Amino acid sequence: MPADNKFFPWPSHYGHFNFFERRMSVHSRVRECHERGGGIYEVICESGAIISVFVCECYSFGVAEYMEVVKNFENIGAVIINSNWCGYTEDVKLHCRDERVGVFTIGDFMAALNRPDFWLYLNGNEEKRLRERGLI
Repeated sequence: MPADNKFFPWPSHYGHFNFFERRMSVHSRVRECHERGGGIYEVICESGAIISVFVCECYSFGVAEYMEVVKNFENIGAVIINSNWCGYTEDVKLHCRDERVGVFTIGDFMAALNRPDFWLYLNGNEEKRLRERGLI
């Protein structure tokens, strides 16, 4: 469910994604980060990889929300939940991993950028829960 907004692409409550932009500007693996509009950013990694990132403030980002994103934007490589009070479901995390798309909080995306298969990154709690359930 989008955070208090019925219109796609669920713009930021504050009207910007400055925190995401600042985090990308200081990451050692990020060469450049360009806003493309509608919550889409192009992150150019030091390795030369280019990741199309959708940044949103969606209260609970699930598979239905992901399907709406890919219906509206092509070649998404990552979805970033840009708010401490918002989150994503385990179902969307697993679904997107299968499609080589990462779903992260900003902090987890910062960690994931340190590996070439960033979409597979799980934080410690996610890994523990998914292993306990036999899902990874």
